[in-house]
Amino acid sequence: MKTFVISSWNSIMDNRYNPLRYLDLASQHYLMQVLGWMWSMIFSLSFLSIVYFGAVWLAHLLLIGGLFMTVSVFKNAEKNSPSEQSTAKPQLSHSSPCLWQLDKEA
Repeated sequence: MKTFVISSWNSIMDNRYNPLRYLDLASQHYLMQVLGWMWSMIFSLSFLSIVYFGAVWLAHLLLIGGLFMTVSVFKNAEKNSPSEQSTAKPQLSHSSPCLWQLDKEA
């Protein structure tokens, strides 16, 4: 169960594993921000109106629509990739490399 949760999390939230890895870093960031805001609005609207049937029905539509939107963005990024087997680019920009090592700094 633990490995399932970790792999599910990585497949969506980690840019090394999700289909957005084929895009440049700025596009990855932008699309993850848009998806984050979308999911935030979906959950806010769905949990605030539980007592009304129409609101619950609308919340389910929002939830399912959000799922389809997320899958669509991921599939589109994967489709536009140079190849199915390629990995993320090691050098994402032309600036000097900066590595933030949280384990050593904590």
